[in-house]
Amino acid sequence: MSSSEISKGSINWLQSAMTLLASEGPQALNIARLCRDIKLTKGSFYHHFKDFEAFKIALLAFWEKDFTEDLFEKIKDVEDPEAQYEMLFNLAFEKDIAADVAMRTWGQSDETVRKTVQKVDTIRLDLLAGMYERASDLSPESARNYAVIDYSGYIGFYSLFPNAPDSWARDLASLQTRALLADSKSTRGAL
Repeated sequence: MSSSEISKGSINWLQSAMTLLASEGPQALNIARLCRDIKLTKGSFYHHFKDFEAFKIALLAFWEKDFTEDLFEKIKDVEDPEAQYEMLFNLAFEKDIAADVAMRTWGQSDETVRKTVQKVDTIRLDLLAGMYERASDLSPESARNYAVIDYSGYIGFYSLFPNAPDSWARDLASLQTRALLADSKSTRGAL
């Protein structure tokens, strides 16, 4: 299922699932629990999804769209790479990173989820690399290295400190980004 095929009627199910996933992890995702949380019946669930596997595919498409495609759509027309990065940075912090961390946990035991996480990571890294390349005139390889460092810091921070206040995460991410951008401009990626 592509993100464009997510029906409007299934959005409540998917949003509830993302909240549950972020707060309790993938083990909490089951039809009975979702029905109880959203206060709808199994019949309603099966009206929107053929089975749990179809639901999982829809949830993955929803996560990809909501946490990646929609953010990139909002920043695509910003020409200055540093301003574009700043906008992306602010939009990313509006999302519940716990959902990203939970997706990664789920992907360790589910091949379909793992492949989607890898796809999303590739999309995000490609965008970040492009921003570094344009902001600092880096080679594609060097820009990719800076993007990996930047993105690893973002994901790794929340893996290490899942209950950290967003203000601390924002401060550290801003510090890291400024340092990486300054380094990329002064060294042009040379080791």
